[in-house]
Amino acid sequence: MQQIRMLPPWRASLAVGVLLVPSLLGAPLAAAADGYVPQEGEGTNPITDRFYLRVTFWRASVRTQLRIDPAGNPYGGTPLSGESDLGLPERDNQGRVELMFRLRERNRFRVDYLLEDRSGQVTLPKSVIFGDQTFAPGTTVQSTLNWRMMGFTYTHAFVQTEHFEFGAGLGVHLIDAIATAQTPDLLQKHETSVAGAWPTLAVDGIWNISHRFALTARAQYLGKNVNTFAGSLADYHGDVQYRWERNFAVGLGYSYIRASYESDSSGTPGRLVLAMSGPEMFVRVSF
Repeated sequence: MQQIRMLPPWRASLAVGVLLVPSLLGAPLAAAADGYVPQEGEGTNPITDRFYLRVTFWRASVRTQLRIDPAGNPYGGTPLSGESDLGLPERDNQGRVELMFRLRERNRFRVDYLLEDRSGQVTLPKSVIFGDQTFAPGTTVQSTLNWRMMGFTYTHAFVQTEHFEFGAGLGVHLIDAIATAQTPDLLQKHETSVAGAWPTLAVDGIWNISHRFALTARAQYLGKNVNTFAGSLADYHGDVQYRWERNFAVGLGYSYIRASYESDSSGTPGRLVLAMSGPEMFVRVSF
């Protein structure tokens, strides 16, 4: 995959905000020809929110499969489970940040960021080929897997009423993964990285149950197979939220993310499959 350089999340979010705030300020509060018109004095809800910031705590279960091939030798690496073979934690407490900008009444632009870093140590029961290094049985290996994902998603609401909204659109996720294995005592170390942009098809929906309760859900997916590369990305989420105050809500949800990458090119041959799933709780500030 093509190598890219990712912006830190705060810089990317700030840049998006600078670009979109003028559009938000210039947009009318509601237009009968363009979407649902809130009544005077009506409280805010996820359908009428112009912007939100959501901060999420995610207790994720993580499963990793990887194979790091030696340079010029596709399929020459040892297939490994990151958790069973390398000692990476099976559960991880993660934070996730999400921004949404509503442009006019029917268009939504969402930005989200996920950071997932794990490390482990294990004594190998068998010989392992990890990239250009071969680790002998009985060797104590330290490993790390660092994962960054930033998503940008645009959807247009094709259906919009007082209590329901459904939209579809396109997204792109910027992903950067770095895998390392080393034995400091023997001065053995191999590090490999993969970075790229993954397009996805997206749908999302909102059910405004009452002035305090709402259900939201979204799904994004795309798989591709081009020449020496095959991969896919799936991102699913659903939640229930309670509007505590006019501009503040809390909620519970569930998310599932699965990314797969396999390539036999001479650049970064190997395979990586990362799946994360689990319950989450969040706070949401909006206007």
